[in-house]
Amino acid sequence: MLNNKINFIKNPIVITIIIGLLIAIISGVFYFKPWAIEEKSIPNSPTIESPQLENSVSNIYFPLDAFTVSLQPEDGEYGSMLYIGLTLRLKNESIKELLESKLPELRNQLILLLSQQTPSSLSSSEGKNVLLKEIKKELNKQSIDDQNPMVNDVFFNSFIIR
Repeated sequence: MLNNKINFIKNPIVITIIIGLLIAIISGVFYFKPWAIEEKSIPNSPTIESPQLENSVSNIYFPLDAFTVSLQPEDGEYGSMLYIGLTLRLKNESIKELLESKLPELRNQLILLLSQQTPSSLSSSEGKNVLLKEIKKELNKQSIDDQNPMVNDVFFNSFIIR
C-alpha cells in the first residue's frame, strides 16, 4: 500500500499537476498582493503640487510623417538613403494649424534640405545636431515675425542611413 502511494507520487503526470498548481498559487499571490498594499496606504495623504511657471512654453508636439531621401554620393558611392522621422515642438495650437495648412510646402523644403546631406556629414552626433538646427531654421523661414519663431525645437523619432 505504501509502495503504491510512492509510485503514484513518482508518476510524471502527477508531478506536472502539482508543479502547475504551485505556480498558479504563487502567481495568484503576487498578482493580488499589490492591490492589498494599495488598500493599506494612508488615506488623504497630502499632495505637493508643483508651482506653475507663468511664462512656461506650451509644448504642442507635431509629428511629421517619416521622410526617405537619397543622400549625396561620396567617393563614388551611390545609393545611400536616409530614413528620418521628425517631431516639431511648437509654440501653440494656432501654429500647428498653420503648419498643417502648409504641410506640402514644408515637406518639399525638408526633402530638398535632407537630400543635400552626405552620409559622412550625418554620421556624427555633431552632424545630426547641425541638421536639426538647419531643419529648424528652414521651417522658421515661414514665420511672419523673426522674433517669434513658429518651431521651438525639432526632434528625431527615427534616423537610419543605409
